[in-house]
Amino acid sequence: MIVPEVIDVFSSLWWSGNIISICISIFIIQLAIRIPPDRRRVLMIFLGLFLLFLECFRHYHLLGLGIWSVSTSLPIHLCGIARILAGILLIKPNKTGFEFLALIGSPGALHALLTPQLNHGGTSFMIFEYYASHTGIILTPLIFAIVLGYRMQDKALLNVFIMCQVLLVFIGLSNFVLDSNYMYLAEKPLVNNPMIIGEWPWYILGFEILGLLHIYIFFRLYKLFKPLPY
Repeated sequence: MIVPEVIDVFSSLWWSGNIISICISIFIIQLAIRIPPDRRRVLMIFLGLFLLFLECFRHYHLLGLGIWSVSTSLPIHLCGIARILAGILLIKPNKTGFEFLALIGSPGALHALLTPQLNHGGTSFMIFEYYASHTGIILTPLIFAIVLGYRMQDKALLNVFIMCQVLLVFIGLSNFVLDSNYMYLAEKPLVNNPMIIGEWPWYILGFEILGLLHIYIFFRLYKLFKPLPY
């Protein structure tokens, strides 16, 4: 049986994981700003392949532990989808993908870093993969906005919200077929998160309302971004 591990907020692991993630993100953005475009392209491809490798090795690791399961291990949680998308975007940039990551992936990954729950236990690799992949989700659209000069379209707010609703329907049907809890649509997560209000199904309505608020906030924030001079 898989026992999820919750990393306590403000614990030493919580602090070290988030501080290291912030420092590495700042370093990568500064590096991307300062190197020539051809080397920047190599850097982005490397980061994309690294994120995709982490996803592949995660499955290998879970198989080795004997805990891989179709009902718990598929990459169809929001952050699982977002980290694969981030890896692909770093290799093959796309404006729609950038908007999805910036408005949906980033808020989800931010909450995951602030209230961490490791659904497959707390082995050293799973802790590393958790922080690396969620940091990558947030870092990718920042690279696109700050370094590459991508801008948020006015229609992105509505487009991303519609994509999110389609995704929720797909994941909800998948949960019914697989007897799973992807995106926590069948059962609320264990972490103490202010976004989780009430029991099933009412907390899902809270997800929708607060999710829309997050989309709008990140939309306005990315509207303010200007590329740094370099």
